[in-house]
Parts: sequence; structure tokens; C-alpha cells
Amino acid sequence: MFNGFKKWGLRSLSIRGMTYLALLMAAELVLDRFAIGNSNVRFTFSFLIVALIAKWYGPFWSMGVAVIIDFISTMLSGQPYFIGFTISAVLAALWYSIWFYQQENISLKRTIFVSLIIAVIINIGLNSLWVAILAKTSFFYFLPIRCLKNLISFPIQSFLLYWFLNNQTLQRLKPNVFK
Repeated sequence: MFNGFKKWGLRSLSIRGMTYLALLMAAELVLDRFAIGNSNVRFTFSFLIVALIAKWYGPFWSMGVAVIIDFISTMLSGQPYFIGFTISAVLAALWYSIWFYQQENISLKRTIFVSLIIAVIINIGLNSLWVAILAKTSFFYFLPIRCLKNLISFPIQSFLLYWFLNNQTLQRLKPNVFK
């Protein structure tokens, strides 16, 4: 197989790897249900699972999982499906994968950088655009509250990512996910 595919995590999963991935997907769905806020501004801890999948499985698998989870989560919520949020989920999974895949120890500087880019480009930029399209309002209508939410959540997410991805228990649990 072309070596570039392996770099992107495009390899067959072992049975253990598939099992861990299914459990992580279930955990992400559960964490996504425990949201703080409303449909326009929400905070969940599901980003931790997205980052862990990206770290363990790479871009190919994490982006595929992002599509599946976004679709299932939308269907469970009863909200109409909107592809914009799927694009945001895929881009976040890709960004986490670029910076975390095949990295044993993740530095605080790296988690701050990744969290900042996701907060500014995806959460404030793209997701504000998607909310404005769905709400049929101006892009700038929800922007102040979304900026405030990300200003508050950015340091929390950065610290939690650093702690979670470097957790020794999780590092020992890391499966050999590929055949």
C-alpha cells in the first residue's frame, strides 16, 4: 500500500481497534447529550473524544467518525440535518489529527494552538455562519455571544485537552488499532 495512506491512518482496523472505536463513538454521543447552553451556544465535553480518536486513529478514521457521529447526533436530537455542521466536525477532526496523530506526548503549547484555531476558525467562524443561515439572521447577530462563549471555553478546552491526551491511564489503554 502507498506509504502516504498509512500517514493518514488509512489502514485496516483490528477487531480490538474497531471495538475501541465503537466504544469511543458511543462515549462521544453520550457526552454530546450533556450540553450546557442552548442550540445557538452550547458547550460539551465531546471534543475530548474527537481529539482522542484523532490521536489514536488518524485523519481518515477520525473524519469518517465525525460524519457518522454528526449525522446520528442530529437524528437523535430531532433537529433537521444541516451539512454545514458536518463540515465543521470533519474539519475539527482533521485539525486534531494533523497535530495529535502519532504523538506520544502532547505539549501544552500544541493544545493551546489547536484549541485556538478550532475556536476561531471553526467555532466562531464557520459555526456562526451555519447558525446565521439556519436562523435566517445576520452573521453578526450571534457573533458577540459566540465570541464570549469561546473566550471562556478556550482556556478550559486547552487545559482539558492537555490533561486528557497525556493521561497515563489512557496511554496504557491505547490499543494496537491497526492490523
